Amino acid sequence: SKAGSLPDRKIFYGGEKTDGSFIQSLVSVGMFSSRQIVIYKNINQISISVRKQLLQYLDNPDINTLLILAAVGQKKSKFIESLKRKSRVISVWTPQHKSFPGIVFRYLEKKGYKIAPVALEILVSSTDDSLSHTFSELEKVLVYIGERKSINADDIRSIVGGSKKYQMSDFIDAVSNCDLYSSINTCMALIETGIKTPYFVSSLYNYFVNVWAYPKVHIKYSEVKPWEKWKILKYRKGYENYKNCDFGFIINRLTDVDLKSKSVNLSTEELMIPLLYEIISTKKRKDGK
Repeated sequence: SKAGSLPDRKIFYGGEKTDGSFIQSLVSVGMFSSRQIVIYKNINQISISVRKQLLQYLDNPDINTLLILAAVGQKKSKFIESLKRKSRVISVWTPQHKSFPGIVFRYLEKKGYKIAPVALEILVSSTDDSLSHTFSELEKVLVYIGERKSINADDIRSIVGGSKKYQMSDFIDAVSNCDLYSSINTCMALIETGIKTPYFVSSLYNYFVNVWAYPKVHIKYSEVKPWEKWKILKYRKGYENYKNCDFGFIINRLTDVDLKSKSVNLSTEELMIPLLYEIISTKKRKDGK
Protein backbone atom coordinates (compact mmCIF):
# COMPACT_ATOMS: atom_id res chain seq x y z
CA SER A 1 0.00 0.00 0.00
CA LYS A 2 1.05 3.60 -0.46
CA ALA A 3 2.88 5.19 2.43
CA GLY A 4 0.55 7.21 4.60
CA SER A 5 -2.61 5.61 3.23
CA LEU A 6 -5.30 4.61 5.68
CA PRO A 7 -5.54 0.89 6.50
CA ASP A 8 -8.55 -1.11 5.37
CA ARG A 9 -11.06 -1.75 8.15
CA LYS A 10 -13.18 -4.88 8.37
CA ILE A 11 -15.79 -5.46 11.08
CA PHE A 12 -17.39 -8.79 11.97
CA TYR A 13 -20.27 -9.17 14.43
CA GLY A 14 -20.15 -12.86 15.30
CA GLY A 15 -22.00 -15.89 14.07
CA GLU A 16 -21.39 -18.79 11.71
CA LYS A 17 -22.45 -16.84 8.59
CA THR A 18 -19.49 -14.45 8.81
CA ASP A 19 -16.88 -16.48 10.69
CA GLY A 20 -15.52 -18.04 7.52
CA SER A 21 -14.97 -14.59 6.01
CA PHE A 22 -13.37 -13.43 9.27
CA ILE A 23 -10.75 -16.20 9.23
CA GLN A 24 -10.22 -15.71 5.50
CA SER A 25 -9.49 -12.00 6.06
CA LEU A 26 -6.68 -13.00 8.42
CA VAL A 27 -5.03 -15.80 6.48
CA SER A 28 -5.43 -14.55 2.90
CA VAL A 29 -2.49 -12.16 3.05
CA GLY A 30 0.81 -12.18 1.26
CA MET A 31 4.04 -10.29 0.91
CA PHE A 32 2.34 -7.32 -0.75
CA SER A 33 -0.73 -7.22 1.45
CA SER A 34 -2.12 -3.83 2.46
CA ARG A 35 -2.41 -2.73 6.06
CA GLN A 36 -5.71 -3.67 7.66
CA ILE A 37 -7.64 -3.41 10.92
CA VAL A 38 -9.86 -6.41 11.60
CA ILE A 39 -12.45 -6.06 14.38
CA TYR A 40 -14.52 -8.92 15.78
CA LYS A 41 -17.32 -7.40 17.90
CA ASN A 42 -18.32 -10.36 20.06
CA ILE A 43 -15.65 -13.02 20.31
CA ASN A 44 -17.87 -15.06 22.66
CA GLN A 45 -20.08 -15.91 19.69
CA ILE A 46 -17.36 -17.12 17.34
CA SER A 47 -18.06 -20.57 15.94
CA ILE A 48 -16.36 -23.47 17.66
CA SER A 49 -15.28 -24.72 14.23
CA VAL A 50 -12.97 -21.72 13.63
CA ARG A 51 -11.61 -21.19 17.13
CA LYS A 52 -8.65 -23.49 16.54
CA GLN A 53 -7.82 -21.61 13.33
CA LEU A 54 -7.86 -18.27 15.17
CA LEU A 55 -5.56 -19.58 17.91
CA GLN A 56 -3.18 -20.94 15.25
CA TYR A 57 -3.20 -17.58 13.46
CA LEU A 58 -2.21 -15.79 16.69
CA ASP A 59 0.93 -17.94 16.88
CA ASN A 60 2.19 -16.17 13.74
CA PRO A 61 -0.02 -13.16 12.89
CA ASP A 62 0.45 -11.03 9.79
CA ILE A 63 2.63 -7.98 10.41
CA ASN A 64 0.25 -5.71 8.47
CA THR A 65 -2.86 -6.70 10.44
CA LEU A 66 -4.13 -5.16 13.66
CA LEU A 67 -6.66 -7.60 15.13
CA ILE A 68 -9.09 -6.31 17.76
CA LEU A 69 -11.29 -8.84 19.59
CA ALA A 70 -14.10 -7.50 21.78
CA ALA A 71 -15.70 -9.70 24.45
CA VAL A 72 -19.27 -8.87 25.43
CA GLY A 73 -20.81 -10.08 28.69
CA GLN A 74 -19.07 -13.14 30.12
CA LYS A 75 -15.32 -12.55 29.77
CA LYS A 76 -14.08 -15.63 31.63
CA SER A 77 -13.91 -18.78 29.54
CA LYS A 78 -11.23 -21.28 28.54
CA PHE A 79 -11.24 -19.90 25.01
CA ILE A 80 -10.77 -16.26 26.04
CA GLU A 81 -8.04 -17.24 28.50
CA SER A 82 -6.31 -19.10 25.65
CA LEU A 83 -6.44 -15.92 23.56
CA LYS A 84 -4.93 -13.83 26.36
CA ARG A 85 -2.03 -16.25 26.80
CA LYS A 86 -0.86 -15.89 23.20
CA SER A 87 2.53 -14.15 23.13
CA ARG A 88 1.54 -11.93 20.20
CA VAL A 89 -1.39 -10.44 22.12
CA ILE A 90 -0.03 -7.02 23.06
CA SER A 91 -2.91 -5.57 25.07
CA VAL A 92 -5.91 -6.75 27.08
CA TRP A 93 -8.17 -3.81 27.95
CA THR A 94 -11.39 -3.40 29.90
CA PRO A 95 -12.95 0.09 30.05
CA GLN A 96 -13.10 1.61 33.54
CA HIS A 97 -16.52 2.52 34.88
CA LYS A 98 -15.67 6.24 34.81
CA SER A 99 -15.25 6.03 31.03
CA PHE A 100 -18.73 4.52 30.44
CA PRO A 101 -20.53 7.90 30.04
CA GLY A 102 -18.10 9.07 27.37
CA ILE A 103 -18.29 5.79 25.46
CA VAL A 104 -22.11 5.83 25.49
CA PHE A 105 -22.30 9.55 24.62
CA ARG A 106 -20.00 9.19 21.59
CA TYR A 107 -21.81 6.06 20.43
CA LEU A 108 -25.18 7.83 20.50
CA GLU A 109 -23.79 11.01 18.93
CA LYS A 110 -22.35 9.00 16.05
CA LYS A 111 -25.77 7.46 15.45
CA GLY A 112 -27.50 10.85 15.55
CA TYR A 113 -29.05 10.58 19.03
CA LYS A 114 -29.02 13.08 21.88
CA ILE A 115 -29.28 12.00 25.51
CA ALA A 116 -30.08 14.24 28.47
CA PRO A 117 -27.23 14.35 31.03
CA VAL A 118 -29.45 13.05 33.85
CA ALA A 119 -30.63 10.22 31.57
CA LEU A 120 -27.01 9.27 30.85
CA GLU A 121 -26.18 9.21 34.56
CA ILE A 122 -29.18 7.04 35.41
CA LEU A 123 -28.31 4.60 32.62
CA VAL A 124 -24.66 4.26 33.63
CA SER A 125 -25.26 4.14 37.40
CA SER A 126 -27.96 1.48 36.95
CA THR A 127 -25.77 -0.77 34.78
CA ASP A 128 -22.35 -0.21 36.32
CA ASP A 129 -21.39 -3.89 36.52
CA SER A 130 -20.25 -4.04 32.89
CA LEU A 131 -20.24 -2.00 29.69
CA SER A 132 -22.03 -4.83 27.90
CA HIS A 133 -24.90 -4.51 30.41
CA THR A 134 -25.03 -0.76 29.72
CA PHE A 135 -25.27 -1.28 25.97
CA SER A 136 -27.75 -4.12 26.33
CA GLU A 137 -30.13 -1.81 28.20
CA LEU A 138 -29.39 1.06 25.82
CA GLU A 139 -30.48 -1.04 22.84
CA LYS A 140 -33.81 -1.68 24.62
CA VAL A 141 -34.19 2.07 25.15
CA LEU A 142 -33.55 2.78 21.46
CA VAL A 143 -36.25 0.30 20.50
CA TYR A 144 -38.59 1.89 23.06
CA ILE A 145 -38.21 5.46 21.72
CA GLY A 146 -38.77 4.39 18.12
CA GLU A 147 -37.98 7.09 15.55
CA ARG A 148 -37.35 9.77 18.17
CA LYS A 149 -33.73 10.94 18.31
CA SER A 150 -33.66 12.27 21.87
CA ILE A 151 -33.48 10.24 25.08
CA ASN A 152 -34.72 11.65 28.39
CA ALA A 153 -34.65 10.41 31.97
CA ASP A 154 -38.18 8.97 31.80
CA ASP A 155 -37.16 6.81 28.83
CA ILE A 156 -34.32 5.30 30.86
CA ARG A 157 -36.51 4.80 33.92
CA SER A 158 -39.17 3.06 31.83
CA ILE A 159 -36.71 0.44 30.57
CA VAL A 160 -33.79 0.22 32.99
CA GLY A 161 -35.59 1.12 36.18
CA GLY A 162 -38.31 -1.45 35.69
CA SER A 163 -40.54 -1.32 38.76
CA LYS A 164 -38.13 0.96 40.63
CA LYS A 165 -39.62 4.36 41.33
CA TYR A 166 -36.26 5.90 42.24
CA GLN A 167 -32.60 5.58 41.27
CA MET A 168 -29.49 6.41 43.32
CA SER A 169 -29.18 9.66 41.35
CA ASP A 170 -32.57 10.75 42.79
CA PHE A 171 -31.28 10.10 46.30
CA ILE A 172 -28.11 12.14 45.71
CA ASP A 173 -30.19 14.97 44.22
CA ALA A 174 -32.38 15.06 47.33
CA VAL A 175 -29.34 15.21 49.61
CA SER A 176 -27.79 17.87 47.36
CA ASN A 177 -30.95 19.97 47.75
CA CYS A 178 -30.78 19.54 51.57
CA ASP A 179 -34.31 18.15 51.46
CA LEU A 180 -34.52 15.89 54.51
CA TYR A 181 -38.02 14.58 53.79
CA SER A 182 -37.24 13.71 50.17
CA SER A 183 -33.86 12.21 51.13
CA ILE A 184 -35.45 9.87 53.68
CA ASN A 185 -38.36 9.00 51.38
CA THR A 186 -36.04 8.15 48.48
CA CYS A 187 -33.68 6.24 50.76
CA MET A 188 -36.54 4.09 52.08
CA ALA A 189 -37.77 3.37 48.55
CA LEU A 190 -34.28 2.28 47.47
CA ILE A 191 -33.90 0.10 50.56
CA GLU A 192 -37.07 -1.73 49.51
CA THR A 193 -35.41 -2.56 46.18
CA GLY A 194 -32.54 -4.26 48.02
CA ILE A 195 -29.90 -1.53 48.16
CA LYS A 196 -27.68 -1.84 51.23
CA THR A 197 -25.67 0.59 53.36
CA PRO A 198 -22.30 0.23 51.52
CA TYR A 199 -23.79 1.43 48.23
CA PHE A 200 -25.45 4.43 49.89
CA VAL A 201 -22.23 5.31 51.72
CA SER A 202 -19.97 4.97 48.66
CA SER A 203 -22.35 7.13 46.59
CA LEU A 204 -22.50 9.82 49.27
CA TYR A 205 -18.74 9.68 49.82
CA ASN A 206 -18.04 10.15 46.11
CA TYR A 207 -20.52 13.04 45.97
CA PHE A 208 -19.23 14.95 49.00
CA VAL A 209 -15.56 14.52 48.09
CA ASN A 210 -16.30 16.09 44.70
CA VAL A 211 -18.39 18.86 46.29
CA TRP A 212 -15.58 19.63 48.75
CA ALA A 213 -13.01 19.66 45.92
CA TYR A 214 -15.13 21.79 43.57
CA PRO A 215 -13.64 25.23 44.46
CA LYS A 216 -10.11 23.78 44.62
CA VAL A 217 -10.16 22.28 41.12
CA HIS A 218 -9.83 25.01 38.53
CA ILE A 219 -11.69 23.77 35.45
CA LYS A 220 -12.82 25.91 32.55
CA TYR A 221 -16.43 24.96 31.94
CA SER A 222 -15.96 25.44 28.19
CA GLU A 223 -13.26 22.74 28.22
CA VAL A 224 -15.34 20.15 30.06
CA LYS A 225 -16.46 17.18 27.98
CA PRO A 226 -20.18 17.36 27.06
CA TRP A 227 -21.18 14.31 29.11
CA GLU A 228 -19.39 15.68 32.21
CA LYS A 229 -20.82 19.23 32.23
CA TRP A 230 -23.91 18.16 34.14
CA LYS A 231 -21.76 16.71 36.91
CA ILE A 232 -19.79 19.95 37.21
CA LEU A 233 -23.05 21.89 37.58
CA LYS A 234 -24.26 19.35 40.17
CA TYR A 235 -21.11 19.74 42.26
CA ARG A 236 -21.29 23.53 41.95
CA LYS A 237 -24.85 23.46 43.24
CA GLY A 238 -23.86 21.10 46.05
CA TYR A 239 -21.01 23.36 47.08
CA GLU A 240 -23.33 26.37 47.25
CA ASN A 241 -25.64 24.41 49.54
CA TYR A 242 -22.97 22.83 51.76
CA LYS A 243 -20.05 25.29 51.63
CA ASN A 244 -20.51 26.28 55.28
CA CYS A 245 -20.58 22.68 56.49
CA ASP A 246 -17.76 20.75 58.13
CA PHE A 247 -16.83 18.33 55.34
CA GLY A 248 -14.47 16.51 57.68
CA PHE A 249 -17.42 15.71 59.95
CA ILE A 250 -19.48 14.40 57.01
CA ILE A 251 -16.67 12.16 55.73
CA ASN A 252 -15.99 10.83 59.24
CA ARG A 253 -19.67 10.01 59.75
CA LEU A 254 -19.79 8.19 56.42
CA THR A 255 -16.74 6.17 57.44
CA ASP A 256 -18.30 5.36 60.83
CA VAL A 257 -21.54 4.17 59.24
CA ASP A 258 -19.64 2.05 56.72
CA LEU A 259 -17.73 0.34 59.55
CA LYS A 260 -20.91 -0.20 61.57
CA SER A 261 -22.61 -1.81 58.55
CA LYS A 262 -19.91 -4.50 58.64
CA SER A 263 -19.62 -4.99 62.39
CA VAL A 264 -22.92 -4.07 64.07
CA ASN A 265 -26.22 -5.88 63.64
CA LEU A 266 -28.19 -2.84 62.49
CA SER A 267 -30.43 -2.59 59.44
CA THR A 268 -29.74 -0.23 56.53
CA GLU A 269 -32.68 1.89 57.66
CA GLU A 270 -31.33 2.14 61.23
CA LEU A 271 -27.95 3.29 59.92
CA MET A 272 -28.99 5.60 57.08
CA ILE A 273 -31.86 7.64 58.55
CA PRO A 274 -29.84 9.08 61.48
CA LEU A 275 -26.94 9.73 59.07
CA LEU A 276 -29.14 11.74 56.72
CA TYR A 277 -30.56 13.73 59.61
CA GLU A 278 -27.05 14.56 60.86
CA ILE A 279 -25.74 15.63 57.45
CA ILE A 280 -28.69 17.80 56.44
CA SER A 281 -29.54 19.23 59.87
CA THR A 282 -25.88 20.18 60.37
CA LYS A 283 -26.10 22.26 57.22
CA LYS A 284 -29.26 23.93 58.47
CA ARG A 285 -27.74 24.71 61.88
CA LYS A 286 -24.70 26.25 60.22
CA ASP A 287 -26.91 28.42 58.02
CA GLY A 288 -29.20 29.24 60.89
CA LYS A 289 -32.19 28.01 58.91
